Amino acid sequence: MRTFFIILALIFCFDKTLYASTKVNFDICFKNAAARFSIDHRLLKAIAEVESGMNPNAIGYNRKNGKVLSEDLGVMQINSSWLPVLVGMGITRNDLLNNPCQNIYVGAWVLAKNISQNGVNWTSVGAYNAGFKNANEPFRMRYARKVYARYLELTGK
Repeated sequence: MRTFFIILALIFCFDKTLYASTKVNFDICFKNAAARFSIDHRLLKAIAEVESGMNPNAIGYNRKNGKVLSEDLGVMQINSSWLPVLVGMGITRNDLLNNPCQNIYVGAWVLAKNISQNGVNWTSVGAYNAGFKNANEPFRMRYARKVYARYLELTGK
């Protein structure tokens, strides 16, 4: 398991230096991340469009009773609950906000984890935003429908 995380960290570090630029070609980032995690690049792009409107500087705050519980960071809106795992791979909050390609790779990694846990289906896509808890079912499927609609536009179907 440790070897798996080391390999992922190396991949992420490689892409940090390759794409660390203010003029990021998002299409290259989406295609490379998609290829790395065997996901359709248009699906990743659809998620980014639904999540942040393709804004690499986006920060969303998840609140309950006025208290911030977590943040969603960058173009793929990576939830801050992932930070303890990501820091172990050498990826920080700052990286997620300042390196859009890194953010896209992490988003692809999160989606790939969902797919490996639950299969290739829209529930796995919906869990990207709402998790797998049964109580989140309505939110998960509403989100999946939004991503699916955008995905259909991107694929021309």
